[in-house]
Parts: sequence; C-alpha cells; structure tokens
Amino acid sequence: MKELVQRWLAKQLTGVESIRGCALNREADIVAMTWSATCVYVYLFDTLPKLRAIRKLVGDNSRIGIGTLFVLDASLMPADGVKTTPDEALTALHALFRDKVYTYRIEPDGPRIGQVHFRSFGRGDEREVWYGPDIAVRNLPFYKVWLKQPNAIKGEWLMANFGSEAFWKQADYTSERDVLRQQQRGFTQRYAWSQTFDGPRMDEMPHEAPPPPPPPRHHSQLERSYAQLGLPRSASSEDVRAAFRRMARELHPDVSTLPKEEAEHRFRQLNEAYTFIRVTMGW
Repeated sequence: MKELVQRWLAKQLTGVESIRGCALNREADIVAMTWSATCVYVYLFDTLPKLRAIRKLVGDNSRIGIGTLFVLDASLMPADGVKTTPDEALTALHALFRDKVYTYRIEPDGPRIGQVHFRSFGRGDEREVWYGPDIAVRNLPFYKVWLKQPNAIKGEWLMANFGSEAFWKQADYTSERDVLRQQQRGFTQRYAWSQTFDGPRMDEMPHEAPPPPPPPRHHSQLERSYAQLGLPRSASSEDVRAAFRRMARELHPDVSTLPKEEAEHRFRQLNEAYTFIRVTMGW
C-alpha cells in the first residue's frame, strides 16, 4: 500500500503550482523540488516512528535547508472521538504540523490524505481525537516552526505541510462534534440503565439507534458571551471582570499549556466576549 500511495502522492505534488518536480529515491520517499530552489523531503510511515527518529530527520534536514513532511498510515491513529493520551511521537508530529497529524489510506476509488487533531480539554495529557475532512493536495507551504513543547522536540525546524485550514475551529465542524457527543452520552446512559434493569441483557435486546439529540437552543450573543466566561446572565460587573482576569491568566498564549494556535484562538474569543458584554451593558 505504501508504494501505491508514494507514486500517487508524487503525482499529486507534481501538479502543485509551486513544485518544479518530484523524485523517488533513497533520501526520502518523495523529494519535492520547488521553483524557488527549496526542497521538501516527504516520508510515509507504515509503522509509528520513534521520537528520536523524528527529531533526527527533522534536525538533519533543517541544518541543510530542507523542509520535512511526515504522513502516517491511518491505521496507526487512535479512533475518531476517543479520549486518549497520544504516544509521544504523535504529540511531537502534532506540534510540528501546527496541531494536526497527516495520514494516508486507500479507499476503493484511490488513495486519500487525511488529517487528525488532538483537542486538549483540561485533563493533563489526555486529548480528544478529532478526524478532519480529507485533503486535496493543492499546496505545499515551506516554513520555520519554533517549538517550546514538547521538550524532546524543542527548537527551530524547517517543515512543510499541505496548507490545510484549521478544521477544528470551524463552527459547522464543532457543532457536528457536539451532536456526536450528545448521541454518545445518550447511548452510554441507556446502557448504564440497562445494567440495573431486571430483564433481558443489553446484548439480548434488539439493536436500535441512539435517540436523536435535543433541538439546539437559540441563545443571544449576550448570553453566549456570558457563557464564554462561565457565568449566568445575572452575573454582576465585578463577577464578569473577575472571571475574565482569571481565564485570561490561564489562556494567554505566553503562559497557557495549550497548543499555541488553540490558546490564541480561545484567548481571542475570551476578549471578544468580555468586550461585547462591557459595551452592551455600558460598563
């Protein structure tokens, strides 16, 4: 499968406007040469690489001005929607490629490039796995990235990616994830109840789909802004200011433990909510 994806991806990259040509050789699975005289080494992994191997490849390539792009066999990734502590190698790749890991797989109609995001939700190193839409290979940006975390991959590196958008920040995508969570919670609650019911076991009962989620509530922007600060609509101006200061200290990109892009996004949302409340309430 890897060889098929290798040939297919090289052909896709050759069609990118900034790419002058691609070669398959021993230096990397694919060597992509740009019109600006830069070079990108693309590696396809069918086994999970060790962290030290990732660091060595990225370090060696960066020292001679070559960008690096890793794409993993999709079977190596945790399942979509699970909560897990990713392997240290996956955590490093997630940071190097701006909060995503690229994957490859083969569907009946041909190879596909996917993307996976590990969403932090405030429980130590545990992450929720989010699968994004497949990528159409139309770009190959070449950039420098400076990492402070994880410590094992700390430094400045030359990287490349497919130029895909941050799908986990899109409103339509996050709303779909919320619906999925509601469905999963409903199924879990029904299963737990069935264990205490003096009747047929769950595996003896006819299968049925989880109940549909409740219809969404339509909140005003002011109510959403209060909710962003974790406060009810009746909160006083002092409560709002105190909540804003507390959350700002946690979410500021300079001190937050979240990935930089996520911290910046959440800090910006916090500022917008606080400003909207102050303007609306005339404080």
